[in-house]
Formats: sequence, structure tokens, C-alpha cells
Amino acid sequence: MSKFHSIVSRREFMKGLGLAGAGIGAASLAAPSFHDLDEMISSSGAQWKRAWWIKNLELEKPAVELDGA
Repeated sequence: MSKFHSIVSRREFMKGLGLAGAGIGAASLAAPSFHDLDEMISSSGAQWKRAWWIKNLELEKPAVELDGA
């Protein structure tokens, strides 16, 4: 049976895991945290990210005629 050797040692692997965990922890502290959807929607950064050719229309006045049947 052949044995495959890794180019990464156990020590380097664990060191990489620790650095990745620290990076994720720092990113979670820097990111804004919301407790519920109401806080997220009412924040200043909450906007629809749509393409330039998409229009926002009112629900009562659609762009095409709807069949009432």
C-alpha cells in the first residue's frame, strides 16, 4: 500500500486554522450585527441592488394590463 505524504505538516495546518479562525472572528466584530429583520431593513445601507434598466413601480399601477379573471 502506498503512502501519500502531504507537503503541509500538522503544525502548519493547525497554524493556518488558527489564523483563519482569528480572521473570521475579526471580520464578525467589524461587520454590523442585526438582531432582527426590522433593524436590517431600517438601516441606512438597506437598498435594492438592481440593474439600471429595472424600474420601481407602484403596486397599484402596474406597467402592463392584468386580466381580472
